[in-house]
Amino acid sequence: MKIAVAGVITKPIEQNPFGGTEALTYLLVKGLVSQGHEVTLYCAEGSKTDATHHVYICDPKEAIKSSSNVDFVYPYTLIEVKKIIEDVNKNKYDILHVNFLKTFLLSFFSSEIKIPILHTIHRDFFEHQEFYNLYNTIGFNKNEDFCFVSKNAFSKSLLKNNVHYINNGIDIDIYPKSTHTQFSSYVWLSRIDPLKGPDIAAKAADKLGLSMILSGDIDRKKYQSYFDNEVEPLLSDKVLYEPAKGLERKKELFQQSKAFVFPIQWEEPFGLVVVEALSSGTPVIAFDRGAMKEIIIDGETGYLVNPEDGLNGIVEAMKKLESLSAAEYMTMRNNCRASVEKNFTYQRMAKEYISLYLQLINKFNS
Repeated sequence: MKIAVAGVITKPIEQNPFGGTEALTYLLVKGLVSQGHEVTLYCAEGSKTDATHHVYICDPKEAIKSSSNVDFVYPYTLIEVKKIIEDVNKNKYDILHVNFLKTFLLSFFSSEIKIPILHTIHRDFFEHQEFYNLYNTIGFNKNEDFCFVSKNAFSKSLLKNNVHYINNGIDIDIYPKSTHTQFSSYVWLSRIDPLKGPDIAAKAADKLGLSMILSGDIDRKKYQSYFDNEVEPLLSDKVLYEPAKGLERKKELFQQSKAFVFPIQWEEPFGLVVVEALSSGTPVIAFDRGAMKEIIIDGETGYLVNPEDGLNGIVEAMKKLESLSAAEYMTMRNNCRASVEKNFTYQRMAKEYISLYLQLINKFNS
């Protein structure tokens, strides 16, 4: 097949990026090309993937600027949409796969595209009635389908027609199973954002007198005050903070940690970082929100905590982990890796997308 993939333009798409959507796009392209398909990727300058062709839209530094209360990502995304329309109609692709966060922007112009369109939905847009009503005013085109990244997101969507779900995948070779035999510290790893719950993770470790490393960058100014007021006061000689330091340090943190604590405060549509931890053999303790129950097997690869139990629920789950015998704990670590090998590889993800592409192309041509 000849496949066009629209990626984000706020960051280069390359191997081992820290953004979940960029990582997904990189691996999707890799999987499609490895199966013998021709792929054109629309992306930010500096992107380096296995795509057959790259169409560079803009300098990502420009796309993240703002001026007069206007985020430049919107006009630059519309520039991307314009280039996509011109290119796909001229070069006769079999399908367009839209894989950027603000995928809804392309729908305003989908009637101009004369091939099937698949949107992967990475956010919870379609769980909100007001957004759905607004989107509905555009008019859904028969050549558009929507793919959610988890069964949970799929089930909560107000969209009911032309909808599918495919779980994300990772490159398990990049996150090998830990060979450590001693694990003392816990880890929280994500971007600094109240929705990701670093303050709750820190409080839980402090309450139990356990060591924890919080690792992540503050990539939005509005979260600096949250860090200064809600996270930094919790730091101590046992609860440490470090900015994200690159892939090797990320792997090291997962491999040496007793568990990844992830007290998310929203309905996370998927959570690649959870799968990366499990691939490393590291159990995950998380609130049972969003797709967590599709990724974590409670009691086997970590613990799911009722969100209503709050901080105390996270503390109790950490106590459970601490109470495991050495043999029980190592069995859990082995279960973590095995679950990812079975369910969450990028190769599996790409094969499922290829099958869906063929289904949509046949529907479009019938």
